[in-house]
Amino acid sequence: MIDGCGRTIDHLRLSLTDYCNLACRYCVPDDAAPCGQMIDEEFAFQVVRWLSTRHGIRYLRLTGGEPLMYAPLHRLTRRLAELGTLREITLTTNGQALGHQAESLAAAGLLRVNVSLDTLRADRFSRVTRGGDLDHTLCGIKAAVRAGLAPVKINVVAQRSFNDNEIANIAEWGLSHGCVVRFLEVMPIGPLAHVADKHLVPASEILERLSERFTLRAIPGSLGQPATDYAVSGNGMRGVVGIIAATTRPFCDRCRRLRITSRGRIVACIHDGTGFDLAEFWDGSELCVHDADEVLSRALRGKPKEGPRRQSLAMVSLGG
Repeated sequence: MIDGCGRTIDHLRLSLTDYCNLACRYCVPDDAAPCGQMIDEEFAFQVVRWLSTRHGIRYLRLTGGEPLMYAPLHRLTRRLAELGTLREITLTTNGQALGHQAESLAAAGLLRVNVSLDTLRADRFSRVTRGGDLDHTLCGIKAAVRAGLAPVKINVVAQRSFNDNEIANIAEWGLSHGCVVRFLEVMPIGPLAHVADKHLVPASEILERLSERFTLRAIPGSLGQPATDYAVSGNGMRGVVGIIAATTRPFCDRCRRLRITSRGRIVACIHDGTGFDLAEFWDGSELCVHDADEVLSRALRGKPKEGPRRQSLAMVSLGG
């Protein structure tokens, strides 16, 4: 797929549900209505088959909400892996339920996982997630490493006056467990766009804090990619950390992603409120490919050159 700006689109982020067992403060607004939408399994399978066989999607990330709360996750993962059209099936999770699912997900065909971990302090973790259990996430990460979902990537949203004094500590913990640790700038998304104004820790500062403890060397192959990765050494550690500077160094010109929400809408740009409904071409058993092709073409033509910052949906509804 080539969009209206000439970018190749081969990555799909598929939200399986907008339900989450946590309510992180930079993801879920205080006044958010209760969620609970679950995408139909057969619809999800046929959409991925259509996009991968006809339109060149090769990299699939299963998201939410919290995808581990999606009941047919393991069966759907196996079916998607058996298609043979995808190079990679990955999943983003908060890790709360990962400890007892990691091994069976690996057996089903999942290649690796990204796990959100914003602090190593139990009180802070509970506060930012509105009630989450830090130990569950830490155990989930360790289980994913044991299951071979490697490299396990830890996603850390760096936030001023919350975890900016833990950046090096989280990196050290992740590296000691064989993980790649990636630090993300807060993004101005939808009704929580103001969080970036108040809590943004820019990539330059993240690097400064990491450099106080480690020696960092940029990995050439990652330069110019959404995540710039660095080989880390020092303090008895070796491994890789990454920086995703979506706010201070936008990478719209290199965007290769398409999103489908759990309500069956195509979202071509995470910052754009324009959506295109695929669900209306689903009769409960079959996807009308002809009509789906037309709406996909419209979505690709309308994918903006740069994110216009007019998204009204919160991240929990978009698929992280």
